[in-house]
Amino acid sequence: FGSRIYRSARSHVRASFPLTVSIFRKKAMSQSRVIVVGSGLAGLSAACELLEKGCNVTLLEKEQNLGGNSTKATTGIAASGSALQQANGIKDDSADLLQGEGPEAQALVKEGTKDLQWLTKFLGVDSELVLRPTPGHKVPRTIATSKNFPGSVITYAAIHVLGQIATAKPDRLEMLVNTRVLKLTTNGNQVTGVEVLMPDGSKKTMTGSVILATGGFSGDFSQGSIMSQYAKQFSGFPTTNDERANGDGIKLGMAVGAGTSYLDKIQLTPTAANIPGQASANFKLVLSDAIIGAGARLLDATGRRFCNEMATSAERVDAMMRCKAPFRLVITADQAVHVEWLIQFYTQRKVMEKFNSARDLAGSMGVAALDPAIPANAVLYVAMVTPALYTCSGGLSTGWQQSTAGKVLAQNGQPIQGLFAAGETTSVNFQRLWSVSGIPLLHAIYSGRMAGRSAAASAGGGQAMDLRDIIISSLTSQNKAADEDSKGDSKALEDLTKEELIAKVKDLEANGGGGGGGGSADAGITPDEVKKHNTNSDAWMIINGNVVNVTNWIALHPGGEQAVTSYLGQDASEEWNAIHKPNTLEKNLVEEGGKGPWLVGKVGSGGGGGGGGKSGGDGGLTMEEVGKHNTESDVWVVVAGRAYDVTKWTQVHPGGVAAIMAYAGKDATDEWNCIHKPGTIEKNMYPASPNGAVDMGPVSGASAAAAPTGPVDDTPPPPDGDGGCGGILGAIIFLIKNIVLMLLRTVFFTGNFKIDSDRKGTIRSACFLLTFTIVHVLGNFVGMVKGPNEANGEGYFFDRLAWTGGFGIWKEGPVGLSAVELYLAFALLLHVLVALKRSWEISINYCLYTGRWNMLLSGLVILFFLTMHLRDLRFSSEMTYTKLRPPPTYVAWDGVMEGRVFFETDESIPLVRVRNLYGREVELFKDLGKSTLYTACIVVFWCHMMIGWKKLVPADAMQIPKDHVAKVVYMGWLAATAIASMYISVVWYTYFAPAQYVELVD
Repeated sequence: FGSRIYRSARSHVRASFPLTVSIFRKKAMSQSRVIVVGSGLAGLSAACELLEKGCNVTLLEKEQNLGGNSTKATTGIAASGSALQQANGIKDDSADLLQGEGPEAQALVKEGTKDLQWLTKFLGVDSELVLRPTPGHKVPRTIATSKNFPGSVITYAAIHVLGQIATAKPDRLEMLVNTRVLKLTTNGNQVTGVEVLMPDGSKKTMTGSVILATGGFSGDFSQGSIMSQYAKQFSGFPTTNDERANGDGIKLGMAVGAGTSYLDKIQLTPTAANIPGQASANFKLVLSDAIIGAGARLLDATGRRFCNEMATSAERVDAMMRCKAPFRLVITADQAVHVEWLIQFYTQRKVMEKFNSARDLAGSMGVAALDPAIPANAVLYVAMVTPALYTCSGGLSTGWQQSTAGKVLAQNGQPIQGLFAAGETTSVNFQRLWSVSGIPLLHAIYSGRMAGRSAAASAGGGQAMDLRDIIISSLTSQNKAADEDSKGDSKALEDLTKEELIAKVKDLEANGGGGGGGGSADAGITPDEVKKHNTNSDAWMIINGNVVNVTNWIALHPGGEQAVTSYLGQDASEEWNAIHKPNTLEKNLVEEGGKGPWLVGKVGSGGGGGGGGKSGGDGGLTMEEVGKHNTESDVWVVVAGRAYDVTKWTQVHPGGVAAIMAYAGKDATDEWNCIHKPGTIEKNMYPASPNGAVDMGPVSGASAAAAPTGPVDDTPPPPDGDGGCGGILGAIIFLIKNIVLMLLRTVFFTGNFKIDSDRKGTIRSACFLLTFTIVHVLGNFVGMVKGPNEANGEGYFFDRLAWTGGFGIWKEGPVGLSAVELYLAFALLLHVLVALKRSWEISINYCLYTGRWNMLLSGLVILFFLTMHLRDLRFSSEMTYTKLRPPPTYVAWDGVMEGRVFFETDESIPLVRVRNLYGREVELFKDLGKSTLYTACIVVFWCHMMIGWKKLVPADAMQIPKDHVAKVVYMGWLAATAIASMYISVVWYTYFAPAQYVELVD
């Protein structure tokens, strides 16, 4: 009944409530104030419990957005004996969960379900909940949502409700974002409050008991981090947590003497997937375990199942460690119906790929067949998965029963007065249970409510009141305030006094004219027009001065339909900005009629809601605003007077993440122009490039756009997908096709010869040099196997082409250079000069440890090697001579099949004096030192090929379809390894094998 009243009342509330992002001080604060640090599910649960117990609450969030990592929870919350189970006739004694576990785990399972139902009931989300089978459970007991991510649905609902309370009753609740706790304040052994860094850069001390609910530490790999000190064994794994999960709450507690335990325990998930275009990024996306519960299978690189998919995360990860990667999650289309929204979500974002049959998937994997558990003719949805860091079970030591419940314990085991903790900030002693799907989220609610209850008792809260009553009274007072605001704003402009008119103008200047931005008062769409579009079939809302049609987005919104429908026809700017990162709307906009929100227009007179960044004096953003976006999960840079959101591009940037993060929140114009050609950023703009930069607008006071210094690179990016030809065969076809095109463009080009920083200079010359290398090593290898005549005949083959050299260069004599050798020399010269120029302009700015010098240093070693090799063989002054019968047509066609290519056995063909290259090689490689030096140089050459090929394949100039890039990279690495192996075998075969006799001549 209370939920129905709440939903009915909420539907009539003016939704543009100002979610409290600044401190309210309308009334004197009572002494029973509790400070909750962190706004994830644990912190939100604690805040709700505190309010219900009569305490006043300050909720602090260091980020711009509320909700924390809980908003990303995709599977659900494990709840044994829930009302949903009972409604479905499921009897659950939780025996499988508690086998071997102690009383702390038993308390979580028993009480946690009650806490979950308490929370969802007053949030009004019960109607959106469903029961799902998930790994680690013998019966279906995970509470999820039919659509959308359950973490988003619950946290957004909590933020919405608490925001309304904060607006209507600021004396009871204040919610501050962009507010970082610097330290806990103490008086003796008691924690008395916090010192915080406010959004404006000032420091402030707040007084009250403190609940730490800041989450775990598995997103921080930096030196000195908790993970680097206590859990080094996990440093090689990727993570599903961003930099927010840095253990700052744990550090705050440790600084005042709090005890810790199990800091070496981090739970891994077996279903972490690459974000498209960010395969090398350390951050991974978690695939929902609900997909496993719907029947998905896990396959190893051989196409076989390797574990019980319904086992705990720990058991599945252990099985992965014993098997061959890469791993794939596979679900049939029939099974996917049960988790349709999730499959659509991952498929649309290209995390999952659709295959028409098991045979198609096997072909793409390069295996003959898949495990029999995969139906042969079923349509499949597939994702590449890998183990990754997921949740921390170690943290601050806390009590869980009686007088110590929720309290942080000192190193001596005694409670620290005034300090409490919840969620992943705390430690748990049930590691097996922690690896069961949905248990960490249950613990967040359970421990959050426990900490709130304990803090309220210690603080001596005011009069207890059911949260549903608080919500209803908040809605009532808020409606009244909204009516009063409406009356105050209803005065026509012509009726305003001079003083009122001046005040209104100042207000418009300060607040951006209500969000319309820049246009005339009559331009755009009025809020009254927006109000007419307030149904699910015709849904508009205002976000930061933009009128957005969200009709087709309601069913797709990750936070659930309710999070959208509450604001239909209204201005949702304040709540939107509190929950979402800047530019979230722009990244999700689609063409009109598409599956997502689309822009209808700008708000005209009287509308808007502000939001966005501060305007500069010339109407643009300020560098101060840009400077706030300086983390890897929110990166802006300024180039040529415009701000760009490069958050997604950072992870796919060819120059690496560090190259962009060095200028995060700064003006990078000079550095950008130094490295990149004109047109580079335009080519990589969103939405043409899904992971591209997003133009945020002009910046006041930034470096102006420079005049183009060269031609704009108009090469299109590589095509998405597989180019219409899938599998290994498709990769081979596109590789050969584009290598041939590169060779043709190398030989036949237009324009003047020039040396600049264009990557095409190194790419085309690299393709030519690589092709020659393959031919050269095959000749050397065959010469080694077939003996002196073949080796010497190959050398004479190039001598016979000396007449093609032209320019009058070395046409006569034993060292005459042919056209092929001259072109090879020019290609090598071009490759070296362009590479040196690019290295000077780019790599010189980086330290050695970044890896940006690898190509330069290995290239210099190769240049030394080639110089030595040419001196030892091609231009040696110690060369001897012999005789052989050369093929009249340059190649002995009749002997090709037997490996005789460059000499004839027909005695009617006259003998010709040739260089004894075989004898020179024997002389060189019988020397151990020289053979070792050659081998070391060849290994460096191999490394150069491996690194260079990985950079070359995804380049725009190569035009390899994106789905084939990984396969083509592996093919190139295989070829490079074969080339290096054959070169080394020539050296050491010559060293160990007895030399063959060669008759010398003058």
